[in-house]
Amino acid sequence: MPIEEKVKISKTETPINIMIVNETPGDWRFWAACTRVLSRQNDLALRVYAKLLERQEQVSSRDLAALVDAPLYSVRRALTDLHELGIVTRDRLERGHMTFDRWRVKTPILGILRLIPEAYFQKGYPKK
Repeated sequence: MPIEEKVKISKTETPINIMIVNETPGDWRFWAACTRVLSRQNDLALRVYAKLLERQEQVSSRDLAALVDAPLYSVRRALTDLHELGIVTRDRLERGHMTFDRWRVKTPILGILRLIPEAYFQKGYPKK
């Protein structure tokens, strides 16, 4: 499914990680999360991920919502999508009937690149 590549950028001279996602049939949850992360207008998931990278420690959902100035529900949805992609991890802390999520970076990446499906390059596609 996802391919992680180390790409060298000439200006930085250091290798960086970019997640390259190939359009192949597979887990629908992964594709739904990928589509939501890459199609949001305000790049909320990527802003949340950037804040996690800055903090370099476990951060609660509420703290992240305050840091990116977004509704808690939207931040939780973005974090769930990032978790489905495998680039953040969640630790759950239960106190009585309350559950608290603490998030941290699992895979530091610079960006996510989605490849165009190979079918688009086949002759006679798309069919009219």
